[in-house]
This record gives sequence, structure tokens and C-alpha cells, in this order.
Amino acid sequence: MFTDESIWIRENLAALDLDGAAVLNIGSSDDTFLTTQPHINDNLLAPLRARGCKISNMDIKEAPGVDIAADITDPLLERKVPQRFRLVICTSLLEHVRDRAAAIRGIYGLAENGGYVLVTVPQNYPRHDDPIDTLYRPSAEELAGDFMDLTDAALVRAGTVDIKDSRYYYYRSR
Repeated sequence: MFTDESIWIRENLAALDLDGAAVLNIGSSDDTFLTTQPHINDNLLAPLRARGCKISNMDIKEAPGVDIAADITDPLLERKVPQRFRLVICTSLLEHVRDRAAAIRGIYGLAENGGYVLVTVPQNYPRHDDPIDTLYRPSAEELAGDFMDLTDAALVRAGTVDIKDSRYYYYRSR
């Protein structure tokens, strides 16, 4: 997640009824990642905690700081994660899964009825295998359409974040 992206997310979440909400951060990685990306805490996690939100971090691997180790494409995911969340956040992950439809159903299935799902993907970004990159680079409208085609989701907002500082965009090797 880029700094500009985290600011956009913070501003959009501020308008939602999330006080005291259970929040799931999918693809969170581990404590080390979160400490090397301070804008994620400053612009996303800390403002949610200040509103009394209980944040659970989910990643495919077990690691310090990961509360739920699970594969978002697992067809049994909803049984393995019995809790539902008022807000499910999934940033820069869908370009790294082979079965995007299963991932979308998994993400959506972890939101409570009437809850929110916030998903971001890069729209214009170089290939970055972590461990794979499917080069899924949809527009905001295409991403929203993918969710609405596979679930009964209702679109609240779609948008494109302009990355103002290219140092946070990608790095070129010399």
C-alpha cells in the first residue's frame, strides 16, 4: 500500500459507521512489514483503533502479528473463520492470486450483512512477483464490476488514487 493510497482509504473510511467495528485486514503480512510501512498504521490502522475498532490481521502464512492464517481462495474459508467483520480490507492482493473469483467470494464472505469491503489493486504498476503476479490491473469500475458479478455487493464508492510521489510507486534497479 502506498502512502497516497492509505490517505485515500483513511478519508473514505471516515464517513462510514465503523465505531467499535470488527475489522479484518486481509494480506496484512507480518509485524515486520507493518513496521517498515508506517503510513499503513498512521493512516489506516491507528485511525480505526481510535474509533474503537478491533482489527484482526489475516495472511496466508503464520507469522508474528498474523491473527488468522488462512488462504483467501479456500472454499472452506467461511467455516475456518467463523467471525464476520463490519469492514474487510484487502489491498494490493488480488493481482497475486491465481483464482481471483474464489478470492473475491472469500473476501466478500467474511463481511457481515450490511458491512463494507474495501479492495484496492494497482492499475498501472510493473510486474512484481510476490510470489506471483497475474498482471490483474483493472480500472476502479472493472474491479467493482468483478465484485458485483460474483456477489450481491452494492457499490458504495469506486475511485482511482493518483500516486503523487513516484518514490512510493516503484523502484528501478541500476
